[in-house]
Amino acid sequence: MQTSDLLMIRQITINFFFALCLSVLNGFAQPSSGVYPARQMLLRDEGLSKLNYIDLAHPERNYYVSVPAGRDLQLIGQGRVMLGTGKGYEERDVKTGDKVAELTTYDGTIAARRLRNGHVMLVGLNWQGKKGIVLLELDKNQTVQRTINYPEFNYVRLIRETVEGNFLITSNDRVFEGKPDVSIVWQAQLTKQDKAQHAWQAQRLGNGQTLVSGGYSANFQRFDRKGAFVDSVSGPSIVNPHFFAGFQILKNGNWVVANWQGHGPDHGGSGTQILEYTPAGKLVWSWKQDAKQQSSIQGVLVLDGLDLNRPHVEDAQGKLVPN
Repeated sequence: MQTSDLLMIRQITINFFFALCLSVLNGFAQPSSGVYPARQMLLRDEGLSKLNYIDLAHPERNYYVSVPAGRDLQLIGQGRVMLGTGKGYEERDVKTGDKVAELTTYDGTIAARRLRNGHVMLVGLNWQGKKGIVLLELDKNQTVQRTINYPEFNYVRLIRETVEGNFLITSNDRVFEGKPDVSIVWQAQLTKQDKAQHAWQAQRLGNGQTLVSGGYSANFQRFDRKGAFVDSVSGPSIVNPHFFAGFQILKNGNWVVANWQGHGPDHGGSGTQILEYTPAGKLVWSWKQDAKQQSSIQGVLVLDGLDLNRPHVEDAQGKLVPN
């Protein structure tokens, strides 16, 4: 083989190597990267106060509808998603975004969650004449069935009902498990950061550990059965980890999280805002928002394989299952 042939082969090899590296790096930031070209998602864009439906295979089905400010989103059956608002909640059609029901009589609501018994739990702070975290359970007729009060806590984000009927609640730099009788049976302290963490969501895992999206910690944090810190997951820097907010544990065990970038309408070009990690901490898929349509995504629901006609709750593994 002549020298010129060897040089050509060498150059082709080098070019292929650099192209492969570039492809891997781009895979972290491109809207349709990874192995889910047909993925469908519901997103809550806090920066623009909108609900988004995103179909990667059929973008003509996408919508971006204005909704009231609030927290959390949940599939509640009949093709509906429930959104917590500052006065209660809204129910919207998943495929169109149209509002089909609402509750607006509980000013000061921070979040709302449908329980396994079909009732709705509203979350507030220093609310309904009580100090601290207040949970208000409403039946299908919107009649109050229970008021649960944890007065020693001065901050609250979201709640998640455990399979035992307790509540995992995030309270800034702490997460705790409270029973309906208001006793605290477990709690953990998030690792220290320079500013208030505003921890967002907690989910109990099948091994007894608890997974928390750490807010301004910009990571996931895991804690054991005794509340001791186990490890954290974040990065890489190319996605600009800023505030880990709502997340979902997928059927394959991976974690999809909204990487919120800030209040207001001008953050659409910042970071990569939907991230999927393995439990081992590897970023295996991401979706970069459209800066013309989104600003700062706070909540995410991956709809792949879910029956929209059934209400969904988290099982003992932390995964969404029909209720």
